[in-house]
Amino acid sequence: MSGTILTDVNYLLFGVADSSPMGQIGFGYVNASIGGIPVTEITGTGSTAAVVQSGTTDYSSSIISFSYATKLSRFFRGNGEDIYFGAKLKYFLQGFTGGGDALYNALGTGMDADLGLMWKVKPWATLGLALNNCMPSSLGGRFIWQKNDETESIPLATRLGGAFKILGKEQEAIRQHATQRLDLLFDYGSVQSTNRPAAMNIGLEYWPMDILALRCGIDQKPKASEAGIGADNNLTAGVGIKFNGFSFDYAFHQFGELSENATHFFSIGFVGPSIDGKYAKKNWWRGILPFPEVAPKPILKSFKDLSEDYWAKKPIEYLATLGIMGGYPDQTFRPNKLVTRGELAALLVKAKGFDVGEVEVLEFSDVNVKEWIAPYVTLAIENKYMQGFSDKSFKPQKNITHAEAAGIFARFAGLYVKSQVTNDVYKDVPRSHWAAPEIAACKLAGFYEYVEGDELNQKEFLTRAEVAEILSKTPSVKSRIKELISGEK
Repeated sequence: MSGTILTDVNYLLFGVADSSPMGQIGFGYVNASIGGIPVTEITGTGSTAAVVQSGTTDYSSSIISFSYATKLSRFFRGNGEDIYFGAKLKYFLQGFTGGGDALYNALGTGMDADLGLMWKVKPWATLGLALNNCMPSSLGGRFIWQKNDETESIPLATRLGGAFKILGKEQEAIRQHATQRLDLLFDYGSVQSTNRPAAMNIGLEYWPMDILALRCGIDQKPKASEAGIGADNNLTAGVGIKFNGFSFDYAFHQFGELSENATHFFSIGFVGPSIDGKYAKKNWWRGILPFPEVAPKPILKSFKDLSEDYWAKKPIEYLATLGIMGGYPDQTFRPNKLVTRGELAALLVKAKGFDVGEVEVLEFSDVNVKEWIAPYVTLAIENKYMQGFSDKSFKPQKNITHAEAAGIFARFAGLYVKSQVTNDVYKDVPRSHWAAPEIAACKLAGFYEYVEGDELNQKEFLTRAEVAEILSKTPSVKSRIKELISGEK
């Protein structure tokens, strides 16, 4: 993209980004330039002194950047699935051309880096942290002018922000509403400089209906005054309308105390209809005109005893469609039915997608090698998801409490379990409880987000619906669900 600002400043922007086996990689280029800047000098002295133009010069400033982003789970064996990491390396070029001896060799180069983290804490809450210009000067984080070999430091800028869905769809917002949405966004930033105060921005966006958006906020900007350095609280407001793909947006932005500086923005756009599917990968060497294929999303299996607003409906349907969990001949799922140890062993093995074969020898006295659960129990034991009892039994028909299941799910998901915890995990799970470390690890991984209140009810038995909900949060199953939703499965 290129253009001109205020008829004088020419700008050029270029960027490209794509996914790779290691994450998202991007390249960017930004340039701003202005030509014909008068260069003046003072001639004469006293009453004969005069400012005379001696020539012109051109100024140009450019930034070349390389960026990378990925999930932290890529480096921590599935942990940190909801935390994103990003980094950017920046190379600066700045200088003047022309202008005679005064601006001869007035060119400079520099380098610095940005780091960022984004954490999806809850479906309705996202936090972010950005460190701009964080490269130490000893590693090259500075700008050097060729003329006189002068060095300028680049101050570190820190910014913390968050986005919260106050009102919205079920399981996506703090408070549910079928048609209305309310989002709260804020950020707070500071620069490592004695003459630049910290500033904050906050905004609200409210959609009373699908076609109308109302926006307001405060945009703080640093300012200098007779009293010292401070910040202007600039009011912002706006409205947006969307209808049949067309969008109209208006925004008002106050700048300082002068009403003449207030700015009004208008924009009109069009977005085509979205495709409920995905663009499949295409072999571009086949055919003369390669067209992307559209793969529709699969139809999820449903059960007649699950209402539309049932709390675990989606996880159950995902796992049923993937073949991990099944229903009953009468087209029911029976979500409140208790799960046995033998059934859980089978679900864990199916969730991992292991090949199941016949079993010739089994170490447990209460599991026959010809029983359907025998190969599943064998694989669950071999992979250390589950354990037998000291009397050489497995107790496949025994129901499982939440406390007992915590260790199984923690091992299945590969969670890091501390040897002990310092605080009570739930009101009914004190830090001294034998399963407190495993329950704490599962809670931290988000397995118990469905639990309401401050009690886990750790002595109660696990139901089929709870197993579906927890399994859907484990890294391996979550990955399979994403493939299913995207149409890759």
